This record gives sequence, structure tokens and C-alpha cells, in this order.
Amino acid sequence: METIDIGVLGMHCQACVKSVSAVLERLPGVGQVEVSLEAGRARISYDPTLASRADFAAAINEAGFASS
Repeated sequence: METIDIGVLGMHCQACVKSVSAVLERLPGVGQVEVSLEAGRARISYDPTLASRADFAAAINEAGFASS
């Protein structure tokens, strides 16, 4: 497992945090997700043979937020 931090723009409340967490947790290969509203980021533990930064960015964008 590897860990990556990705910035998440556009979160304003805990419901946003839950939405981002949910879309990331559904991706294949994702083990653990921690989303911080205060820091504006998601920390993701994942299997790099099953998921990538591009997958995470796409999921965040599809949920209505922006990744950085």
C-alpha cells in the first residue's frame, strides 16, 4: 500500500467531506481515506497496481469538487 495526499477544492462542510470520502472509498484498490475540511485535502492509502492519482482526481471532479 502507498499513501498519497491530494488537495480538494470546493469543500465547505462535513457533507462535502462525506461525499469526497464516499467516492474515493468506492474505487478499487483503496484501503483507507481521510478527508480534512480544514486542510482541504484527502489522504488515501491504496494499492498502486489498482488505482492511481488520475483515478482519484477523476472521482473528486465527478463528485463536484476540484482536485489539486
